[in-house]
Amino acid sequence: MYESLRDSLLRLVKAPTEPPEAPAGTHASVEVLRASPRFLTYRILVLSLLVGFVGAIGLVVLLVLALAREWVGFTVFAALLVPFAVLSFVGFFLVRVDYDMRYYVVTDRSLRVREGAWTVREMTITYANVQNLQVEQGPLERIFGIWNLRVDTAGGGGGAEKGEQGSGRGHRVVLAGIENAHAVRDQLLECLRARPGGAGLGDPDDEEHAPRRAPFPALIGVLREVREAAAALHRSAAG
Repeated sequence: MYESLRDSLLRLVKAPTEPPEAPAGTHASVEVLRASPRFLTYRILVLSLLVGFVGAIGLVVLLVLALAREWVGFTVFAALLVPFAVLSFVGFFLVRVDYDMRYYVVTDRSLRVREGAWTVREMTITYANVQNLQVEQGPLERIFGIWNLRVDTAGGGGGAEKGEQGSGRGHRVVLAGIENAHAVRDQLLECLRARPGGAGLGDPDDEEHAPRRAPFPALIGVLREVREAAAALHRSAAG
């Protein structure tokens, strides 16, 4: 039942049902990652806590109105429980759809992330602009054994793939709810280091790590010749 309802909704809003196409990179390096099933359980738990908290408050208000014999308020508030139940169902449904629609596609040159249920967002970044890789985990996520890998990029850089948003400011994509975030981070780091000319993140070819070049090389050469000529004159005078 869920699959048929999901497929009908996706056709209605003309949302993509297939995995996203691989971004730029060699064919052999394409790897499609998915969020862990525990990520779905985690999000359902969070939504359940929120719905339960709001529902408990609603029941308390209904009880107070009933004891106070405020029947008009009781009737109005009780009527609000119906749309609340509908919205709760829609919320759980969209959480499941978001999980099914979530894809992380990794190649040796770029990364593409698709997420969202009602509004589908897809972003592609190239490793040329990556500035930071960070693994994050909250308290509840620690209980479920899932991690988030955050990828930050520089703004306004060249080589951005189609789908990268804006220019002149940094971007961020998150591979949420994966179990092997550290391994994926190390994989991305290897791709960054394998890029021609380095990849930032403290590479040796960064400006701060580059060997210092002597200023005015032509002037230094002239001074060296003057020094050698003076040494020759000194040797002649001594002889």
